[in-house]
Amino acid sequence: MNVTLTVCGAALSLTVVALSVRSWWRGNRAWKPVLPFVGGILIGASLLLCAGGLLGWVAVKAVDANSAAGDWAIRRATGHSGGALSHGGMGTLTTAGACVLVVAVAVAVVVYKAAGKKVKAKLGGGVYVGVTLCATAGVAQMMQWLPNAYNSAGQSVVNLLNGGAL
Repeated sequence: MNVTLTVCGAALSLTVVALSVRSWWRGNRAWKPVLPFVGGILIGASLLLCAGGLLGWVAVKAVDANSAAGDWAIRRATGHSGGALSHGGMGTLTTAGACVLVVAVAVAVVVYKAAGKKVKAKLGGGVYVGVTLCATAGVAQMMQWLPNAYNSAGQSVVNLLNGGAL
């Protein structure tokens, strides 16, 4: 997906990452409380794999809104704003991979609705970070395994439904 994040928008996303790391660092540094944030990052990054449709539209609007908010905040604080970052792509989805992505997003919505306040905050923060930072070339490159995971899982389900083995 070709959507551009500004440097100031990335600063907002990195602020969320820094605050999450700080919270984890000041706690008992257990990995279990980090899982909702990481899961949110994966779901947010997944939205950027959508070439269109509702999920793709949400991803584009989220990145654009983040860039606008970052530009506004940094301009008010320092007098500087703008600076587009290189956008990157993680790869493409097959139809079967897209179906798995929709199921993953639906499960994430159900988990979010059933979660407590702290878990909702971590999950939401992760989605925000995932959808915004994965729009950059560097983070997208690190996440190139994600569409392959969806595509492989989707193909396994198709094979199973066609009477084959996983």
